[in-house]
Amino acid sequence: MAFTVSGYCNVAARARTLGLNVPNGIAFLPRNFVEAKGPGELLHESSVQTVRSLFRQNAIPETRLELEGQKILCIQENEFALVLPTLFVSSLILSQNPHLLSIALNIIANYATHFFKGIPGRSRVVLDVVVEEKSKRSSKKIHYEGEVGGLKEIRDIAGKVFTDEGSN
Repeated sequence: MAFTVSGYCNVAARARTLGLNVPNGIAFLPRNFVEAKGPGELLHESSVQTVRSLFRQNAIPETRLELEGQKILCIQENEFALVLPTLFVSSLILSQNPHLLSIALNIIANYATHFFKGIPGRSRVVLDVVVEEKSKRSSKKIHYEGEVGGLKEIRDIAGKVFTDEGSN
């Protein structure tokens, strides 16, 4: 199991540059959010629709980046890992409703466990969580790659990043 924390762009500013909605809670960021030259180049992981549906069923509010009528395409890569969509968590959520991240991560972990049910061998999950720092000036990306059980540790790491205790 491996965690890395690295700098990330100001999500609100980047969303405005791309002509997208500015997320103010939990949102799914496309894989190439930082590099895309325009909204037509953005790509979500193929698992985004399933996780989005699970969030909706469990009353986890999501801010969609795409404007009304816009669509972000999905990309699917066939490998022996479950690549989950990048999850953005705003400072507002972490300061006013921090348990929502725990619930969201539990839903994702349950989905991943179900996804690997009946598949022998190791189950590798890849998840990026982008946390807006308390100052709202920048964000940090927590990259996780490992077994499903390690997902629960992301909440603690996110809390440290939010309060700037997890700086590299």
